Amino acid sequence: MAEAYLNARYGDRYAAVSAGNYPSASMSEYTIRVMEEAGIPMAGHTPKPLGEFMDREFDTIARLCDCSGTCPLLPPARRVIDHVFPDPSAFTGSDGDIMAGFLRVRDLVFAWVDETFGPAAAGVTITWQRPEGPIPPVVLCSDTGRRLQDVMHDICLLLTSRGIPCTITEEDGPLQLSFNDVPFEEIVPLYVPKSCSMCGSCEGSDGECTGRRRYEGIPESVVRLAAMRAAGLK
Repeated sequence: MAEAYLNARYGDRYAAVSAGNYPSASMSEYTIRVMEEAGIPMAGHTPKPLGEFMDREFDTIARLCDCSGTCPLLPPARRVIDHVFPDPSAFTGSDGDIMAGFLRVRDLVFAWVDETFGPAAAGVTITWQRPEGPIPPVVLCSDTGRRLQDVMHDICLLLTSRGIPCTITEEDGPLQLSFNDVPFEEIVPLYVPKSCSMCGSCEGSDGECTGRRRYEGIPESVVRLAAMRAAGLK
């Protein structure tokens, strides 16, 4: 269901495939019925074994069953999402009962796909919070020497060109760079802002800088990585 809906709804941005550890020989008639009821034909869709994709690398793998501790090795991926749905094969009862169960799972899958991969989820707001004053602090990237503000502008242009809404907001306050209200250093934990030894306000403790140059020396490549992760692309 997730593969078919994601490709039908967001196929201009994603190419989804699905596979299972122990795939059925054929697709459930109930899956076909509930998907076609939603206007998504299932012709050409068949259950596939996970082994078919072990030699491919994916941007994202979504593991939608309760097997995170027992699943076989997954194909390589930049990120793995775990989200458990009820197992439709466990539904019993009358035709109407089973159909109702499949409809419920279908709606849960559709809502999750929209939330995780839809336009609202893909939009990125970059918040640049800096000390109050007519002239914002100049922060330079260590690998390119460019101003952080210019880098953020270029990132927004790149995301917009890919169909991902992006805005930059500036606020007064202690120096902080955030993507969708998540601090930069929480998105890319490999980089933790450190004392730059220039203002003497934090005694050199990791992550404790309160001065105007908290992000001095941040690599541009890391800022771009944070933005891609916030957009769900990494």
